[in-house]
Amino acid sequence: MVGNSIYLPILFHFHQPIGNLPWVMENAFKKSYLPLLQTIMKFPKLKVSFHFSGSLLSWLSLKQPDYLSMIKELYLRKQVEVIGGGFYEPIFAAIPVEDLEQQVQKLSSWWWRNYRVRTQGVWIAERVWNPELPIILNKQGIKFTFIDDYLFKLAGIQEAHHTYVTEFSGKKITIFPINEQIRYLIPWKDPQETIKYLKNKSESLLNRVIVLISDAEKMGVWPAGERTTYDICYVNGYSGEPWLSEFFKAILENNWIKTIHFSEYSSHHKPKGLIYLPTSSYDKMAIWALPTSLRVKAEEIKKKITSGDSFYSEELDTLISGALWQNFLVKYPESNIMHKRMLYCRSKVINTQNEGTIDKEHLSVIWDNILASQANDAYWHGLFGGIYYKFLRHTIHKHIITAEHLLDNIPSKKDTSVLRVQDILFDGHLDAILENEYISCYISPLNGGSIFCLNLKDKGYNFLNVMTRRKESYHYQHNLDVIEDRFLKWMFQDHFVDSLNDLNKYFNDTYVEYGNFAGHNYDIISSENTLMLKRAGSVKNKNLETNVTIYKKFSLELNILYIDYQVEFEGPILPDLTFIPELNLTCSSFPYKTSLKCNSEIFGLEKMHTLLCHSLIFRDLNEQELVALEISFPVLTECIIFPIYVTLLSENGLEEQYQGSSIFPLFRISEKTMKFQMQLQLFSLNKQS
Repeated sequence: MVGNSIYLPILFHFHQPIGNLPWVMENAFKKSYLPLLQTIMKFPKLKVSFHFSGSLLSWLSLKQPDYLSMIKELYLRKQVEVIGGGFYEPIFAAIPVEDLEQQVQKLSSWWWRNYRVRTQGVWIAERVWNPELPIILNKQGIKFTFIDDYLFKLAGIQEAHHTYVTEFSGKKITIFPINEQIRYLIPWKDPQETIKYLKNKSESLLNRVIVLISDAEKMGVWPAGERTTYDICYVNGYSGEPWLSEFFKAILENNWIKTIHFSEYSSHHKPKGLIYLPTSSYDKMAIWALPTSLRVKAEEIKKKITSGDSFYSEELDTLISGALWQNFLVKYPESNIMHKRMLYCRSKVINTQNEGTIDKEHLSVIWDNILASQANDAYWHGLFGGIYYKFLRHTIHKHIITAEHLLDNIPSKKDTSVLRVQDILFDGHLDAILENEYISCYISPLNGGSIFCLNLKDKGYNFLNVMTRRKESYHYQHNLDVIEDRFLKWMFQDHFVDSLNDLNKYFNDTYVEYGNFAGHNYDIISSENTLMLKRAGSVKNKNLETNVTIYKKFSLELNILYIDYQVEFEGPILPDLTFIPELNLTCSSFPYKTSLKCNSEIFGLEKMHTLLCHSLIFRDLNEQELVALEISFPVLTECIIFPIYVTLLSENGLEEQYQGSSIFPLFRISEKTMKFQMQLQLFSLNKQS
């Protein structure tokens, strides 16, 4: 390599979330994956690298097998290098070590078994780095990986243009720094802007490397003002010529730019030296993981930096330096539920595995469901919809429940009826798991004595896949007056109210709460065959306060959950007082086929209803699901029912997403001791229902 030359390894990252909508997958293939590969094939002297997540490979092998054959052809003629990773694209730092090893091995084995393609490097999902990773990756035979140059800056290297070595416990791995600036040039600027940038970075120092990594979807399906990147990359570009062809042509015409595979560079050029990187990811991820109030502050500081006020740079670094991806599990309880349910299910599998009562084939299917439930997309929210997309959460829950159901059905399993009490959510407080062969029910005494998961096992369906409404930083930026719930949208949060005149107050969560029960701690007083919870609290308005004790009992029989309340007033009863045990539930998976049936009449779920009923039947009529939940009351009961919408920001801009429905049964308080009963029946439907 001569002076003033530069190495340019190019990596395209191909990924679709597990459970993504079929038409989204088809569009990405037609507008991005296929034209990207066709364009690369026109430039046989160009060297590139590809990383595919396993969920996308599974789809391609089923729907577009010829596409993978084309990649094999490019691999054989040494134009394309294939990079490994976690099969289901998990966050490496958020899953157990043993699972990470399985994920990495599963993807490398898939390539070798199906196409005789070997992988030497590994893609770390969302580039979430953990200093312990070298010992895990080294064990899997991985020689190199890629991390954003932002982490190198945190480690004191402002200009990272060489590879470095890091180690943990004596096991080492080579790290390529991902160049941030060039990533923002592509494909948003004329190709010559990238050439100019590379020229400015080239110097006589040998082995200098600029790593270009881009999402493959960015080359086709991302919005770009009034058009998409498909138009930019493959149709008109910025000068009438397709941008991607023009870009590749410019690289090859400038012979001082050397495209190279990562394994080739790593084999022929020694690292610059040793480095230890902090636990983090790219700077945007660190900001997204902050609590909303701090995220707002961080984004304001970043704007000031962009405008030239460098005084705030150190303040921003201080604010985000400790922001870990795992903070999303705290920021979004819905994310934590999925993560901790996965860990709980996993522990049950390991216990059964250690007993030696399960055959390898059955065990393999169970483990695959657990690994699939670790796919990262549904666990967080940044530029894309992520956790706010209900169908992504639905898929994660489905894999966890399916794994549990398969575990229940091993031949040696005699009785699946059980009540366990342990800290499922890892918050230092006991939770309760009530389950039988049909239903599993997860209850948090800490948070209102409410249910946070209610699963129909054989369908892999969680009826409590509901997102709580909360303010995000972009709501402030766009001056959006959105609803923010005071309590988590779980099931059986207990309220006392006295005014039912303005129903919008329930939809907007602006009603006056007179009790201190919703969101508060309940005590477990019995956990033998049924779960009995108790809370001694109070109800008060401006003029009167009285002590109140609530007892609530949860029990299962076949596919029915029974809930029995006893509400005891110590002193006088407040006038016009109403007790509301709030229910929230998912009424659709995708593509949003739903209905509500009351007294043989069908109602839509997009509007608020006030109904007098003995039962309410919520049905998910999606042909892949076909499930229903019936809420029954022993007497005619008035219920307020309204939809839960969230306004989220995604790559498509602001959009409104239906998350589920709230049901407020109204029980008038007329005596010092009152009993209320409900039952929830979970069942499958046939296609004629």
